[in-house]
Amino acid sequence: MRLKSRVMVGVGSAALIALVPAVASAQTPTDTTTTPTTPTAPVVPPAPGLIASGVSIEGVDVSGLTKRDAELRIATEVVAPKRAPLVVVIRGHRIPISPDNAGYTYLISRAVTGAMNVARSQPPGPVDIPLTERVQLGKLKKVLEWRARKLRVSPRNATVAYAARSGKVKITRSRPGVELNVQRSLTRVRDAILSGDRTPLTLPLSRIAADVPTVPTTVFIDRGRFRLTIVRRSGIMTFPVAVGQPAYPTPTGAFHVVDKQRNPTWYPPDSRWAAGLGPVAPGAGNPLGTRWMGLSAPGIGVHGTPSPGSIGTRASHGCIRMYIRDAERLFELLDIGTPVTIL
Repeated sequence: MRLKSRVMVGVGSAALIALVPAVASAQTPTDTTTTPTTPTAPVVPPAPGLIASGVSIEGVDVSGLTKRDAELRIATEVVAPKRAPLVVVIRGHRIPISPDNAGYTYLISRAVTGAMNVARSQPPGPVDIPLTERVQLGKLKKVLEWRARKLRVSPRNATVAYAARSGKVKITRSRPGVELNVQRSLTRVRDAILSGDRTPLTLPLSRIAADVPTVPTTVFIDRGRFRLTIVRRSGIMTFPVAVGQPAYPTPTGAFHVVDKQRNPTWYPPDSRWAAGLGPVAPGAGNPLGTRWMGLSAPGIGVHGTPSPGSIGTRASHGCIRMYIRDAERLFELLDIGTPVTIL
């Protein structure tokens, strides 16, 4: 019995030894790059009624606050500075602008609701919730226009006037106007309100061109002084003239040039003094000389005359006579529509 027992032990050991390499081989990993995974800690939801840790609104930490306390903190630290008046500078004048009146709006409750949802219906933080803010440009435009209205400088047109008493011409030069450039100002003021920056903001201006930027060509005929004055951008020129006889006075008032003719044919007017007179072709002796400048006063015009001795007198039948050379020169300076004032 003892011998049999030894044999069995020996066979058992040999069999166990033969099995060891196979067991060891089976337990050795074939992929040496696999690393064991660390179990993820379960997400612990925030306490009821409180905002989760790591949550902020517009950079302001609201972790652990109730909805009401979070709203109060955002209203105090974010919104209140932006509701403070913004000083704008228009033409050197400092003017306060109320953001509330300019249409500044904010949705604090929406942002806080979003913060409350973090780690509940949304992934956990850290997270920064944006605050919805805007400026209603329609309201802001009305505020800017209203505050800038008294600071507008209207443009001044170039004008020409004639003093009948002194016979002097007064010229007023044009000047551009200045007003607030509302369109460019809108974005600048809006951005300043939303940023909370309360550094005084200088707003851009626009120049307003005058409707009449240069001295308009104007003619004045002074019957008492027998003088025609033409005012142009380049200067003032005067010419001696003849005017209407007492029986056929030259009309007074504001007129303009309606017709210009070189070497005109004279047709007698429908008047008693011209009865029986026929048309006179261009050339020497033509009553109109070589140039005719008809006015809006019926039958009245400025023209040359073959009777230079009449210049400086009341000799015509209502028209304004000039030396032929002067009429030719004036003809080149006038356009249709040029205003003519007869005093």
